[in-house]
Amino acid sequence: MSCIEKVRDYIRARGMIAPGTRVLIAVSGGADSMALMTILSELSAEMGIEIAAAHFDHGIRPEAGRERALVQHAAGKLGIPLFLGSGSVPAEARRTKKGIEETARLLRYRFLEETARAWNAGSIALGHNRDDQVETILHHIIRGSGWRGLQGIPPRRGLFVRPLLACGRSELRAHVRDRHVPYALDRSNLDNRFLRNRIRNRLLPYLERGYNPAAAAALLRLGENLAEGWETLEKPLFKLVPRAGARDEVALRLSKIAKLTDFQLYLLVDLVLRERFGVLQDAERTHFDAAKRLIRSGRSGKAVHFPHGIVARLEHGNLVLSKSAGRRAAAGEVIIAGPGAYPLPWWNLSAAVEGVNARRVDPKANETEACFAGIVFPVRVRGKKPGDRFVPFGMKGRKKLSDLFIDRKVPLSRRGEIPVFEDERGVFWVPGVAAAERTRIGPGTRGALRIKLFPLSGEK
Repeated sequence: MSCIEKVRDYIRARGMIAPGTRVLIAVSGGADSMALMTILSELSAEMGIEIAAAHFDHGIRPEAGRERALVQHAAGKLGIPLFLGSGSVPAEARRTKKGIEETARLLRYRFLEETARAWNAGSIALGHNRDDQVETILHHIIRGSGWRGLQGIPPRRGLFVRPLLACGRSELRAHVRDRHVPYALDRSNLDNRFLRNRIRNRLLPYLERGYNPAAAAALLRLGENLAEGWETLEKPLFKLVPRAGARDEVALRLSKIAKLTDFQLYLLVDLVLRERFGVLQDAERTHFDAAKRLIRSGRSGKAVHFPHGIVARLEHGNLVLSKSAGRRAAAGEVIIAGPGAYPLPWWNLSAAVEGVNARRVDPKANETEACFAGIVFPVRVRGKKPGDRFVPFGMKGRKKLSDLFIDRKVPLSRRGEIPVFEDERGVFWVPGVAAAERTRIGPGTRGALRIKLFPLSGEK
């Protein structure tokens, strides 16, 4: 059975991805994530799903530029929209006093969650494979993990799904080789200073040689058996969680949950965090203990603050969990690889890009439409950056975008909400503000590019 067939059957058997929904694919540039993107691309029409790719630069690896280019090329070839994000993991790790790996994970997941919300994706697909599952379970055994950890990597948790748990690492590499899809090699996977690598490169082969040739299969069975038991415990608790109600708020009747055991309360609160708010990490025992004390006290007016802005409080006989209003998520980037339709979720817009006859277009730009000469793909759509400058239409000298905002009387509160379009030569359009003089359509211009903007949920 091919990887495509295994993934399709795995998704269907677990109800992992609903037809008619959007799936955001996390793509690092490695073999597994590139395989995931190509497999879901081939399955998208059959499954009735819309897909897009997301790539995050952690600001650590010198190969990041090459990895981004690999992802950009592959997504463009498949005709898949690509969202880009970046962050300085070392700087954030210093600020929060967390480890580099933990900080990288936090920033990456935050970017994926924000992008999924902005694009209205129903799920986020990650590239963990069957071998990753075996290594995770063994890792958790060594750490002395509890029941939850010994299940390994969940196939589905909140928004996140892992379709490739159906396939092994060697199968996925064969899949991308057969399709001539280039991928990046992560040299750090060979560094045995890291415990995870020692498990992969030394411990598991040692167990298979000296104790059980089928050790990997035995570990997988352990995880699957424990997952079935966990599901049996959780299933009755789903009935206590309202399916309808405010999007960012869940109210649980105290009269229905007060008699639950401490362990059941932990399961219930964890269930709400995962399934309704997509909080998969960072909630610790201290948070759950505080929530339990709050429920047992029955006194309104107090609150427990969970990570990611989730607050639990007692109100009118309910335990209310809600997401506090935070700052607007910083915009990521969207790559326009060529003519077509592209979602611009951070601006609640979509862009229709097409080549046109330069003699039949209106060269004037407005807030929602403009035509340009001399644009080279790929085009990057992003938020404003300090130092942005270009030569505006009708002018001779370069001008700072910040000065143009002042000249055009754009309110300070709106400046972060306007997309900036640039190609390899720099900024060429800021809708409603200015287009670049270098894109002027003249008498000798043959082909031109037209970009139209629409509300993301609207029809063209």
